[in-house]
Amino acid sequence: MAAQLTGIRIYPVKSLDPVELNEAEVGLYSLRYDREFAMLTPDGKFMNGKRSGRVNELAATFDLAARRIRLMPRAGGATVDFHLDDERQQIAAFLSDFFGMPVVLVHSESGQLMDMPRESSLTLVSSASLKSLQADMAAHHLDELRLRFRANLEISGTAAYREEELFGDPENGVRFRLGEVEMVGVGPRARCNVPPRNPFSGIPDSGFVKLMVESRKKSLPRGSRLPLFGGFYHLTVNVFLPPAEQGKMLRVGDRLEVLGSVPLNSL
Repeated sequence: MAAQLTGIRIYPVKSLDPVELNEAEVGLYSLRYDREFAMLTPDGKFMNGKRSGRVNELAATFDLAARRIRLMPRAGGATVDFHLDDERQQIAAFLSDFFGMPVVLVHSESGQLMDMPRESSLTLVSSASLKSLQADMAAHHLDELRLRFRANLEISGTAAYREEELFGDPENGVRFRLGEVEMVGVGPRARCNVPPRNPFSGIPDSGFVKLMVESRKKSLPRGSRLPLFGGFYHLTVNVFLPPAEQGKMLRVGDRLEVLGSVPLNSL
């Protein structure tokens, strides 16, 4: 697969806005700073897009070097600025007021706040796949689709959905390398009720899933393994980062090299 890395996005606070990077350090079972924080409610569940479209109504920007977050309701209102480590109580008070329920900010640097801890350290998609979907879902701009599917890595130089060659059948993954970082594609990401939500308002698009499934069926590459995973409402590849890769760097422009199959029970 003659592909290269063209986009890196991390999400310092789970479910809030991304940060686009030219390079990213591999952490423990995640990219450094990715889903380092999450919003948690008293029932022990995340405040996320699966639970409430209100998360889409909150704009966030980050200064990672200074460890600061700026939050502002998209509908208008004052912008607030907090230190992510020193002012978590103040952040919790702001979030609790915004969501109308108690919310705290929890922290992990070991990938424990990912949707699929350890098993899916990051997600990967190709530009061609997003463009294929966008052609069949003309009401949605390409950058909007990126926000809906929230992939960490985007590659170019491959046909639509050929990134799905980076996983095998449900028992086997595919080892591959991006630049100096070796990783394993473990399977396709089944989607939930987050992609149908408008990424700025949180309002669901009732026709989104049907259009996406129809597009995926129509565009399925010959020999695709996707049917082995039980449906067409999938996009992006779940990728496992071995702990030995911690500290290595991913950079825009890195070339992708497929290394071979690996049993998933060996990871």
